[in-house]
Amino acid sequence: MERRASELEPLICKARKYVVLMAGYDPGIHLGSSLSVMEIVAALYGTGRVKFNVANGVHNRNYFVLSKGHAIHAVYALAAAMGYLTLDELRETGSLGSRLQNHPEVDTPFVDVANSGSLGQGISLAVGLALGLKIRGEKGRVYLVVGDGELDEGQSWESFAVAAHYGLTNLVTIVDLNGVQLDGHSEEVLRKGDLAGRFRSLGYEVFEVDGHDVGQIVSALERAENAGRPAVINAKTVRGRGVAEIEDTAKQRLSRDDALRYAGNIC
Repeated sequence: MERRASELEPLICKARKYVVLMAGYDPGIHLGSSLSVMEIVAALYGTGRVKFNVANGVHNRNYFVLSKGHAIHAVYALAAAMGYLTLDELRETGSLGSRLQNHPEVDTPFVDVANSGSLGQGISLAVGLALGLKIRGEKGRVYLVVGDGELDEGQSWESFAVAAHYGLTNLVTIVDLNGVQLDGHSEEVLRKGDLAGRFRSLGYEVFEVDGHDVGQIVSALERAENAGRPAVINAKTVRGRGVAEIEDTAKQRLSRDDALRYAGNIC
């Protein structure tokens, strides 16, 4: 079911609560990253650009590559909010035998690409997938979500250069610019400089949005899809959005009591 941007807010609120609840049951999840990317994921799934119930191998469909695979809990939470997973399954995330692990795997539901390797690999996979679709003449589009921290990797920029070189208009990249990575604030770890300028120098159409305004994201997606060249959306976000204790920090963990408290008041 496709929804307008204005109809996505209740889903986003519910999904945000679910992510925090999962952190209460499994403090090892990447809570901050999952919260920062929530509106981006909702803009893709909620508008029907990508779907939860499409099997791998189906032709002429869109694909979703979450290169920052550690934020997979945003996908799980939104799937539950939209009725594709149960709360019981969410409570078991990361547990032995659960199909909802803390990084995407081959048998993880709703995942086109099992990307649990080094950051930046998902970008290469997405570019290869988009190039393959173009060569085969298929209509599908690839939506790629990356973190700003993985843009430290040389592999990332080599892949983006390949996409621009081959004119992959079927690739739309969204950068989750939450400003924080494992070792601290991204600008302190490795300055990115003029990120929009770097993409433009390769030949990308660049859009910049508030990554917590789902309406802005959906509007940018519409423009990116009609740009006539590879497009990137730089989405400015806050890591840990809605959980004051971890917002804009590299902190991850909440006690179960804190998780329940935040889940009750996050929206």
